[in-house]
Amino acid sequence: MIFWRVLDDKLYAIDEVDKLGFETEEGLRIPDEYLDNQEFVILRTCHGIGDWGIIASLPRLLKAKYPNCKVYVPSKNLIKKLFNIEHDNAHVVFDNNPYVDDFVDSVSGEIFHDHYRIYDKNNTDVPLAKQMLKFWQFSDSEMEDYLPEMYWTDEEKKFGDKIIKEYVGDNDFGCLLMSDRFGTQSGKQDDEFYKKDTRVMIKVLKDYDIPFLYWTTVPIADTPFDFINKKLDLRNIDLRIQLYIKSRAKVNVSNQCGTNHIVARYSECYESQRQYPIEHNFIDNIKYI
Repeated sequence: MIFWRVLDDKLYAIDEVDKLGFETEEGLRIPDEYLDNQEFVILRTCHGIGDWGIIASLPRLLKAKYPNCKVYVPSKNLIKKLFNIEHDNAHVVFDNNPYVDDFVDSVSGEIFHDHYRIYDKNNTDVPLAKQMLKFWQFSDSEMEDYLPEMYWTDEEKKFGDKIIKEYVGDNDFGCLLMSDRFGTQSGKQDDEFYKKDTRVMIKVLKDYDIPFLYWTTVPIADTPFDFINKKLDLRNIDLRIQLYIKSRAKVNVSNQCGTNHIVARYSECYESQRQYPIEHNFIDNIKYI
């Protein structure tokens, strides 16, 4: 696995590493002189919605620790410049966030970022999100309220509430997610994990006699979950609106997926856990099944 260095708008491969994680005594942390500068760019070198989502509280935590600091997030243009890929997941997570000063198209100097190499493989009791915050030199007390958070506009909330009202009224409802990683291990389809994901998710779904809104990677009629009280397929709804709807749900049930992590602050969340690439939980407040 390559460890990347980001310097003056360029990406450099430092070296190859043959294992994930690091020993705590190595002291792999963001340098004091960078923190003293108090101008921070939040960067992920992984690009999924969950990769960005699990650090969604970082701007607020930085502002609490350094009240006069500036917090920036890479724009879609900077992501394209660095990695030659196009996605707007950073915007999905951080748009309308009052603790983000701006999205930037360019940076000077070095950007320090989390990477799998910062994780301590021997300490699986500490969720990955907390290990990232330790990389930023947060103490346990400073990161006590670290669960992901989002800030929706009034218009987004109004639109999401309209959908909820139309399909479930004022009743409790749940959200089901079956992503393209359902039944996979190490990036490949695995029959045993398919059976496991199916079994544990069905068990939880049957405990809730409520309507469900859903997102499935194939038509729900072709999944093991066609038995639920289906109300709305969420696939064609804007992702920020989806996340707002999920945050309003009584329960979210899914295979391991970042959109579940993002709403764990707001909703009861169950997740069928994978063991790849590392065995850690991503955050607290998820009921791993």
